[in-house]
Amino acid sequence: MKILPIGKRVLIKKIEIEEKRASGLLLLSNNSDKNYETGTIIAISSDKEIQTLFSLHSNIIFKKNSGIHISSDDEILLNLDDILGIIEN
Repeated sequence: MKILPIGKRVLIKKIEIEEKRASGLLLLSNNSDKNYETGTIIAISSDKEIQTLFSLHSNIIFKKNSGIHISSDDEILLNLDDILGIIEN
């Protein structure tokens, strides 16, 4: 099933981003003690504001337990207000 978001929404796939400390210890940013999650944008609505802010395959940070879970593949339909920021490499 292919979903195209409408309004001020994006479709994302949840991901875990590894953070490496100087000691070599790997941390996952999606730990249960965090109040946010990370994902990659896989579809964008035609809304001009959304098109200006985001592009496909951008990594974002969003509020934990937000959006509508679409499938068992960790796909989530998010409102613009649930997105906290863009992760730059």
